[in-house]
Amino acid sequence: MAELRTEAAAFTRDSAVPAELEGGETKAVSHLRQQALAAYREMPWPSSTRDEDWRRTPQVDKLDPASYLPATPGGWLQEMARPGAMGAATSVGPSAVAPAARELGEALRSEPERWAPLLGSLAAPGLRKLVALNTARFQEGELVHVGRGEQLQEPVRIRHGVGDLEAAFPRTLVVLEEGASATILEEWLSPESARGLLVPVTEVVVGRGAKLTHLVSQRLGTDAVLQSTLRARLMEGASYQLSFALLGGLWGKSYLEVDLAGEGCEFRSAGLCVGQRSQHFDLQSLQDHLARGAVSDLLYRAAVADRSRSVFAGLIRVEEGAQKTNAYVQNRNLLLSPTAKADSNPTLEILANDVRCTHGTAAGRIDEEQLFYCQSRGVTREEARRLVVEGFFADVVDSFPEGGLREEARGWVLAALDQLARSGALSAHPS
Repeated sequence: MAELRTEAAAFTRDSAVPAELEGGETKAVSHLRQQALAAYREMPWPSSTRDEDWRRTPQVDKLDPASYLPATPGGWLQEMARPGAMGAATSVGPSAVAPAARELGEALRSEPERWAPLLGSLAAPGLRKLVALNTARFQEGELVHVGRGEQLQEPVRIRHGVGDLEAAFPRTLVVLEEGASATILEEWLSPESARGLLVPVTEVVVGRGAKLTHLVSQRLGTDAVLQSTLRARLMEGASYQLSFALLGGLWGKSYLEVDLAGEGCEFRSAGLCVGQRSQHFDLQSLQDHLARGAVSDLLYRAAVADRSRSVFAGLIRVEEGAQKTNAYVQNRNLLLSPTAKADSNPTLEILANDVRCTHGTAAGRIDEEQLFYCQSRGVTREEARRLVVEGFFADVVDSFPEGGLREEARGWVLAALDQLARSGALSAHPS
């Protein structure tokens, strides 16, 4: 990171200057920022030698936030969205939202007593070092609010981005009231060669009997760094379906944490990552069962090639009184070259005695019998390897909603496999 610019260090490892929402902000938000600054100063920088969370991601030891400049509101994606600009069809605003959503700053100013208490209620400033920095520095954010019994017919699309040599801290708050339903697509993007730092924080509240389908797509450029946090709380009878794809960036650490707080609520998630070159993906998940009769199921599939690495730590925690819990976490890894690595550590922490909790993990190479079967039917070995990888991800892609969003997700995966093919990772004898 030594080559990055260091002017105007609005944030360092030890301190930060608070930002302000466009159009001004309320006393409640200013107070939250001050809490975040205090927490940021008190907490040490994450360390791969000291912190279990970061033990397999030593890249954080060299990450210096002072090497980046604050992202400009509007940023590179706004430029890309202009008519005639290259990429205008697929890139808009660093925090661009569909009309069904609302700018978070405007919502906080117009109804502070309603929304300020929710901001930071799940991802509190003291949760982690970079959550505190996000809370102190976010300048743009979105509120997706679906009222009681309301059924959104069209997906809400949110895009967050970061430009070259910049650090961006987007904030998203999603609230579904009782009986509501919605589909949200959240995208994290950057230019292909941008050396940026993206630190998004998303808080999700799914009310009683509400149903949320949430899709997250990370497609950063080859030199960008990601540290994301997604925290959700489900109330009685709520349903939360989360699908995610991690397909870009130099390295990233992602936290996915869900509180199953209401009786009979349900959380189901399926995600994937494709690693190549020296990419590094670190995903840490928590399925925290707080109430009786809740169901959770998480499937994560990773295919890694070249010198890339996948790290997964998935915890199912069942609190006292959360009887009749049904929970499962599964991680499957496909190693496409001898130098690729996959670490997997699913765990259970159970404090109730009437539950069904299981976990599974596996890592292996492409089955030679599958390749032989394809080759016996006239398929080349390289194409056979690609077909096997496509099949490996099929159940995750099928978890996306039917129609345009599923086809879009399939396109992301196929584009990643095209890159693997061009790099030689799918060749008959990958080096």
